[in-house]
Amino acid sequence: MQDLNIHTTRYNLDIELDERVGRIALTDNYSGVRFADSDYRYSAVVECGGHITRLECLWNPEIDEELPDRGGRIVTVTGTLGNRGQTPISVKIRHRLYIPEDGEFFEERIHLINETDAHIALRGYRFAFRKRLELPHEFGGPGIDVERYRLIALPFRLQPDGKKHDYPLDDIYHGRYQCSEYMNPTRVTKEVVDRGRARSEGWAWTDGENGLLAIKYNPEMIEYSMLETECVEDKTYLNFGGAAPSLYDEPFEAAKVGPGMQVGFGLTHYLFYEGLWRRGAYLFRDYMSGLGHGLPDGYDPPVTWSVPPSAQSIEDIEREAGRAKDIGCEVLHLGSTWETCEGVTRWDVDRLGDAADLIRRMREDYGLRVGLRVIGRSYCDEFPGLYRRTYDGNTGYYSAYADKPAYEPCIACEECRQEKLSRILAVAEAGPSFMVFDEFDWRGPCFDGKHGHKVPTTPGTHAHAVAMLIQGVRAKHPELLIEAHDPVWPWGVRYLPVYYLHDAGRTFDEGWAFELSRNPIEHIMSGRALSLFYYRLGYDLPLYLQINMDADNDKCLAFWWYASTVRHLGIAGGRGNGERFAAYKTAMAEYMSMKDLYTQGRFYAPDELTHFHVLPEQGKCVMNAFNLTDTPISRDIDVRLSDLELMEDVEIEGTPYEMTRGKLTLQLDIPPFSPLVVKMVSS
Repeated sequence: MQDLNIHTTRYNLDIELDERVGRIALTDNYSGVRFADSDYRYSAVVECGGHITRLECLWNPEIDEELPDRGGRIVTVTGTLGNRGQTPISVKIRHRLYIPEDGEFFEERIHLINETDAHIALRGYRFAFRKRLELPHEFGGPGIDVERYRLIALPFRLQPDGKKHDYPLDDIYHGRYQCSEYMNPTRVTKEVVDRGRARSEGWAWTDGENGLLAIKYNPEMIEYSMLETECVEDKTYLNFGGAAPSLYDEPFEAAKVGPGMQVGFGLTHYLFYEGLWRRGAYLFRDYMSGLGHGLPDGYDPPVTWSVPPSAQSIEDIEREAGRAKDIGCEVLHLGSTWETCEGVTRWDVDRLGDAADLIRRMREDYGLRVGLRVIGRSYCDEFPGLYRRTYDGNTGYYSAYADKPAYEPCIACEECRQEKLSRILAVAEAGPSFMVFDEFDWRGPCFDGKHGHKVPTTPGTHAHAVAMLIQGVRAKHPELLIEAHDPVWPWGVRYLPVYYLHDAGRTFDEGWAFELSRNPIEHIMSGRALSLFYYRLGYDLPLYLQINMDADNDKCLAFWWYASTVRHLGIAGGRGNGERFAAYKTAMAEYMSMKDLYTQGRFYAPDELTHFHVLPEQGKCVMNAFNLTDTPISRDIDVRLSDLELMEDVEIEGTPYEMTRGKLTLQLDIPPFSPLVVKMVSS
């Protein structure tokens, strides 16, 4: 069979075809780098009828081409996976490539079809481009064309657990990938399957001048872009793109495939680009925003004031409302203090009076709207017969923390979800403006056959059920601003891709900023809060976080860090330190005067500690810079105003500067453990 050569101005994709698919080479014509240069990996371990068979390579390939309405062409390579009649298992692979008309990208999808007359179970699989690796020259190896290239995870170069996912060639060659996962006493004990590999929504493979961006997008199933270092016959390869399992063996939908059925893995979008790796992050951000996972229309999130759990009476709440008004907040966030018992989702009329009356009084007397927290657990037995049932028959009562045992309503159960929805809607009628969905974390499958869901449930089943609950609320109250924690791993490293189950205007508006609230400066100094910086580079989909001012310093270092990296800001604490409260009040006044830049502006950053927020159409910008050391620092920042989409004639307030033919040099002097705020406005 004749080889298939797809050549564009930007890249070449060359596919060797014979009795099987051989090498697939992917070459960047600008840099000359071959990102793939070896046999494409088609591999699966399949169980059928009690027998386990390893299937390798794609045999008897056939080529089809079609011209889609959007232009370009779709090339499909179809063949039989690893079987030339030796076993009764018949698995077909359909490998689809979309090639635009002379564009700088292409897209890939893998479909697996079970042509066997019985169910098959995939015990492992890997479909991937291969790049032959050698030891880097600096470590005694011969070196290769990607010698200076790094693979950087997007959006989380640094995850909330503090692990960095930025891999130079030596790490890739030796397979030194870190596994970020959520660890907490409440977490289910199931082990992830992707240790020893690297998991991310996207990867920027770059040397700082040229790069290849690879983004996995699958809104139907939980799937990530996986990297793996493979050793075969004393040769080492990088596997990238295609499809591979991750987390708790996601996507679960691919684990078992019925006779005549198929599973379609998610799309991988490959984009060639020039520039620093941060340009890859901006391109990732633009791609996700283009798919609807960006800034909501008219987004103007209110700064919240968090009522402490100890505020149980009307008098306590009014006292907190006075503090919220004094400091300049816009929403009084009641947390779970409004419930008769945390998690039962019933307004405590006996203690707080009518909900609508309290919300009206907050608005009229304090100029505040009201926010509420809705949780998935229940700390009282209020959903009898509707709890998650474990394999051994227990009904969802557990005590991860000895002082606070809880029940687990099975939200995948239709009756349970409708009961929960009716209770949420009852309080939503009173007029809150903001609602947080928390503690819906998945702690394992439900085995109750009376619930009406498939047995056992999966993380995806559970996550979809939570999304359906939120959709039910949004359908009745489209005006509500809704934040949703990850419904599987809610308080740190995410289980779901950020975009997964986000449907602008129908589900949630924003996500949770990884439980970095209680010790904000500690998280900055440890590096964990840098995850917010990298998220902001790679996503416009907002995050929400409430920070504890008592754990900040009097320079408001944490306040300005989180204001700069999180679009929706909340404040808590401040009850025992008058100086800190006064410092926050001053910071809040400054923040509110330019809030639109932080909540709606474009985010650019030359480094981790220098952030620009820009509204080009309004001709204004704010820069935040930070000193995280115990000594004063002085440094210059050079930036071209055209890169910020600003005119050269700007007024600058907050630091000395020089302007030379469109290049702005900001001269920064920052005291120890302090922020610096610099304002820019086009004249």
